[in-house]
Amino acid sequence: MQLSLTRLSVLAAAAAVLAGCASQPSQPAGPGGKHLVYRDSSGNVVRQFVYPDDAFCRRVEAMAGRGARCQADPAPGFAAQATLRYNPPGVLVQGHYADMARCRADTSVMSAGVQLVDACAAR
Repeated sequence: MQLSLTRLSVLAAAAAVLAGCASQPSQPAGPGGKHLVYRDSSGNVVRQFVYPDDAFCRRVEAMAGRGARCQADPAPGFAAQATLRYNPPGVLVQGHYADMARCRADTSVMSAGVQLVDACAAR
């Protein structure tokens, strides 16, 4: 079930990027930032993507679900990272993961429009 939710999150993020690049949805209230942080149901940080700016992050956040929020500062505690390319618009995104197993599981199958550029590596 966890892996299915992970794939769904990655699919939602890719869909948001692909569909949201041409539109500017209204900004949700509250602080934002370029770090989209995913937390599990217990509030533990699972993964984080670093987007070019707040607007880009907010477009992805709108599709990502309740467990993901844009924030100004990066979350601590990641042990692995990978680089992804979102096409379009051809943006490189740094992904940070709680551990190497999470990184490998999340990047084992990529959504349409998302390409793994640099494989999982320890941070």
